[in-house]
Amino acid sequence: MEEVKHETIRACSIWRALEVVGDVPVLLIMEQAFLGRRRFDDFVVQTGVARSVISNRLEKLVEADIFVKLRERGAGYRLTEKGRDLFPAALMVQRWQHIWASGERDMHVTLSHRDCGHVMHPLAVCNSCSVEIDPRMVGWEAGPGLSEVTPAYGRRRKQSAAATAKRSNKTMTDSVIELFGDRWSTLVIRACFTGISRFDDIQRDARMATNILSDRLERLQNQGILKAWPYSSHQDRFEYRLTAKGRDVYPVLLALLHWGDRWYADQKGPPLLLTHKSCTHDLSLRPVCSGCGGTLHIENILFETKR
Repeated sequence: MEEVKHETIRACSIWRALEVVGDVPVLLIMEQAFLGRRRFDDFVVQTGVARSVISNRLEKLVEADIFVKLRERGAGYRLTEKGRDLFPAALMVQRWQHIWASGERDMHVTLSHRDCGHVMHPLAVCNSCSVEIDPRMVGWEAGPGLSEVTPAYGRRRKQSAAATAKRSNKTMTDSVIELFGDRWSTLVIRACFTGISRFDDIQRDARMATNILSDRLERLQNQGILKAWPYSSHQDRFEYRLTAKGRDVYPVLLALLHWGDRWYADQKGPPLLLTHKSCTHDLSLRPVCSGCGGTLHIENILFETKR
């Protein structure tokens, strides 16, 4: 059984966002909602998740003002403004899956930009200079809303291989959903993006038990997200660095950070301030079409799924 430590961590907006959506069933439901599903039975069939779990997560999403339950019998659920505002994060999830794990699912998705009429994939660019975002060109500093919180880690069940296989023909972004559905793994990645790379330093930043950290580091290396590099003559002393595949997770984290800033930052302001070194402006992500460069939003994208 995993031991959970109860110490404080940095309460950045990524963490606050993941407290709401950092759960595999929730992410699977959101995926289907952005594909146009609204009915309870459709969520069950398309995700392959148990009815009781879907019911529980939909209730929580309604409480969080992500969904509104429609009054008409059988009408299902509708995304609120807050829920629709997660669309850039969903696009960045799809982008990562397209680049790094397109062959892992039997289900494939094609995105078309209604404004230009072309099949495309989303790009993450700086809203100020329109240059594609590279995390190595991002500076960061503590913001006025930075605080420490005691993490309330739920004892969420790991997704079994059988559970993943059951939905293998239904979900289009399973690999990255599994990644962001585990908040411990995401905290490790967050630490690496902020220059924290050694075991003891990551443990202090994430405040997780050493056995959990060892497990997540091993898992992230097996997934090709991190690579261990020795930093001393001792064979067991390593730094954990992001691979190209790991660095490409950054747009998802950035989209979640913006969403958390908008909906959960307190009156003091955002917990984290980002600067795009390429243009020296505050960094804000804008999803654009790879074909025409036009801004993407939920109304101007057509999804086509096939097996």
